[in-house]
Amino acid sequence: MPPNLAALERRLAEKFPYFAKVVSKRMDDFGQPWIDDFEDELRVFFAGDASALDKATDGYGVFALDAMKLQKRFDKERQYIPKSYADVAAKVYHSPAYMFDLYLPGILLSQFLWHHHYQQLTFCRERFVPRAKALGARSFYDVGVGTGFYSKEMLQALPEARGTGCDISEHSLEHTRRMLERWGLDGRYEPRRLDILTADLPPADCIVSVEVLEHLEDPPAFLRALNRMLRPGGVGYITAAINAPNADHIYLYRSIQDVLGEIEGAGFKVLEHEEYFGYVPKPGESVPSGGVCIVTKE
Repeated sequence: MPPNLAALERRLAEKFPYFAKVVSKRMDDFGQPWIDDFEDELRVFFAGDASALDKATDGYGVFALDAMKLQKRFDKERQYIPKSYADVAAKVYHSPAYMFDLYLPGILLSQFLWHHHYQQLTFCRERFVPRAKALGARSFYDVGVGTGFYSKEMLQALPEARGTGCDISEHSLEHTRRMLERWGLDGRYEPRRLDILTADLPPADCIVSVEVLEHLEDPPAFLRALNRMLRPGGVGYITAAINAPNADHIYLYRSIQDVLGEIEGAGFKVLEHEEYFGYVPKPGESVPSGGVCIVTKE
């Protein structure tokens, strides 16, 4: 096993025994491409800083355990815990301790450790990126940048493109700056702290918005704003978490059809879509999933 993956598995076994074999399981699931991909991600982002990788692993462990507990509660109640966007923003997005110690490392490592998240990434690379390349895309927005992971993906895939990352959280934008600097991609990117509902932005060739809708009180309004940010003929990659409770998830999508209906209602045409599941549930259990869509604007 490569050194960074070995260090990650060792730390999980020490601190979070329940996740002791998750690295080995994903190696079995996805094989050598996953191994090379994840090891490269850890090598570049953590740059040999073992303590930083350990801290991120600990953040992931707490993040994943919290998600499991909330899923168990969801099995009983079939509702998300009621919360307002303002409360979530204060407790999560604007809290440096929560974001850097738990939330951002949790999301970053989940891109590879959560089965459905890696499938969503593969869908983006194999089915969305070729459409963006065929379009000759020179500009994109990443709305709700999170860790900056998908901004990095777009800049790598489209070497002639420039990107703009939009988020309300300065901590997400800071993590994105760090991500892109370490990959040497920051020269073609502008991080902007703004709310797209009120911003006046010129349309781009592509838009990317990964698992943002469930964080909002009014996703249709957000989707209409995304539609304004895409030029006619452009392409977008939009995803949403379905039946997936989390500390900052407000809006419950119960099916992929719920997601598709709102996306189409905002004026997009859905070109392709898939739904990926986190695991095979036991009888009576719910299972979190991700709905992924490639859209265009006519």
